[in-house]
Amino acid sequence: MRFSNTKLTALALAAALPVGAQAADNITVYGKARMSVDMTDNGTDNLTNVSSNASRLGFKGVEDLGNGLKALFQYETLVSLDGQESTLFASARNSYVGLASGLGTLVLGVTDNPYKLATGKLDNYGDSMGDFNAIIGNVSGASTPFNEREPNSINYWSPKMSGLQFMAAYRPDEDGTVTRDRYSLSATYESGPLFGSVAYEMHNNDNASGASGNDTDGLTFGLSYLFNEGKTKLGVVYESLSEDNIASVFDRDAWYAALSHKMGNNTFKIAYARADDNDKADSTGADWYVLGIDHSLSKRTTLYALYARTNNDSGAQYGLGTGGSSGAVKPHTGSDPSTFSIGINHDF
Repeated sequence: MRFSNTKLTALALAAALPVGAQAADNITVYGKARMSVDMTDNGTDNLTNVSSNASRLGFKGVEDLGNGLKALFQYETLVSLDGQESTLFASARNSYVGLASGLGTLVLGVTDNPYKLATGKLDNYGDSMGDFNAIIGNVSGASTPFNEREPNSINYWSPKMSGLQFMAAYRPDEDGTVTRDRYSLSATYESGPLFGSVAYEMHNNDNASGASGNDTDGLTFGLSYLFNEGKTKLGVVYESLSEDNIASVFDRDAWYAALSHKMGNNTFKIAYARADDNDKADSTGADWYVLGIDHSLSKRTTLYALYARTNNDSGAQYGLGTGGSSGAVKPHTGSDPSTFSIGINHDF
């Protein structure tokens, strides 16, 4: 009988665990290796980066406690494949422990918030220089982005009921000086080729100075549909982010649209986003677009090439890429960064 490398790794891990740890009904070892070569014009210089785009390693498991109750855990860490971090296992990603039953799942730890999860699957090129977080979840010049992974959080995920699911998260302040709690809520619906979502998030007193009375909030809607026997996918996102009570207030809307089409082992992708002007400042909008192709070598390995560009208005400072990439671009105000990226993704 032959075993895959993943199964052998899981068996080796299980053998090394204490007897109590092996009581879990299922332990899964998983990971995503994400590397790219990014040739980027950041508006000032031309750079070539070798980037680890949110590569990660994880372990997860579940134990049946009886009477419909289960315990579950997940440990996930960022892996610095490009050596940009001081250690190979760089920082915590989605990691938690909790309980699940017919009433839903409750977990404690660090997780993607419901706001992020509501539209994450609509991102054509997540974990790359074409990540839609260049626009979605961000405001030009602001230091309090959305679409985040929250530490110290309490999360509830409802069971799926006829395709409908609700999620809620609360992140307490844990400071005591100024209350900076965060709340995130979402509802998603998925049935056949149709997916829809709505999410809202509130950040209390969320500014660098620590002054009270400043809140930021976000509202987003997502929609996608599969055509042509699942080979063609169209997705759209609308988002409104706002802040109040301090001098750096913002209030901006953004749109994102993406189209992908699969032909054999190749998937062609194109996406466009527009951040409108901040209502509090003129010339602070931006246009962003990405186009590329994926070539599947197997079910787990994909090669890709993409071109992405952000056209900033004179007072805007939107970048490219994502915080998970060492090649993420933060341009000067008014500049127009662009990149050509060639990458390989391997999942296990």
